[in-house]
Amino acid sequence: MAQAPQTTVQDPINLMRGWPNPALLPIELIRQAANKALSNPTVATDGLLYGPDPGHEPLRHAVAQWLTSFYQPRPSSVTADRICITGGASQNLGCMLAVYTDPAYTRRVWVVAPAYMLAFRVFEDAGFGGKMTAVPEDEEGVDLAFLRREMERSEEEARRKGVDRPVYKPERKRAKVYKHVIYCVPTFANPSSRTWSLARRCEVVRLAREFDALVVADDVYDFLQWDASYDDAGWSERMQSAHLPRLVDIDRSIDGGPERTDADGFGNACSNGSFSKIGGPGLRVGWVEGTERFAYGVSQT
Repeated sequence: MAQAPQTTVQDPINLMRGWPNPALLPIELIRQAANKALSNPTVATDGLLYGPDPGHEPLRHAVAQWLTSFYQPRPSSVTADRICITGGASQNLGCMLAVYTDPAYTRRVWVVAPAYMLAFRVFEDAGFGGKMTAVPEDEEGVDLAFLRREMERSEEEARRKGVDRPVYKPERKRAKVYKHVIYCVPTFANPSSRTWSLARRCEVVRLAREFDALVVADDVYDFLQWDASYDDAGWSERMQSAHLPRLVDIDRSIDGGPERTDADGFGNACSNGSFSKIGGPGLRVGWVEGTERFAYGVSQT
């Protein structure tokens, strides 16, 4: 009697979590980097002390150069002064809310839906448990008409309540308090996978300026792009650069940039980055990019 073929039972893959396959973790490269860093007293000593508030300066320069090569931003390169090193994207979001929002004065957090599940906990811990609103998307990205209508409604509500200044945050030269927060993943959105059009990105930045909103863009998936035409000769080269500018890049350049449109110099968009998706989640290292004043404000948390 013939025996049935044996099958190998594998553990199911949990698609709720953005965990890489363990075989992809760059363990040997990280070991070599750690040995090199800890063997250099000028690096090891500074690394084990508190260090500068914005993060290790050579790392900030390296990240700035790397971002410049990938995004090729206009009108100029990314500089280290625009970068603050953080403990990853989730911690970074919490720090930004701690610095740039006030749960009584900031009208609402506008969450482009469907959204990354863990972001809700961060917003709740910052005092916005009852002040989050889901914003739908259309084919080009966030539904701008819906967002404008609801933001106007929230402004009218704030006027009725007489909320005209922050309640819990004192006046600080290093930071400001925004009236609104827009949270989004404009490229390869998690979990919808949608990518916003260039026109919609520009419209969102202009809307943020109009309503004194901070757009927090989780740009953590940008480097995971994969060309559908991978079988032709130029696919590898096309993967080395982004095909759309980030919201923070648009904020730098559109209509003259923050220098012409934002008297306080904090800007209206920031880029939330992390090495978790391209190195390993346990690295717990990320960065935020924004205007120099914005990045400095985050560094002071």
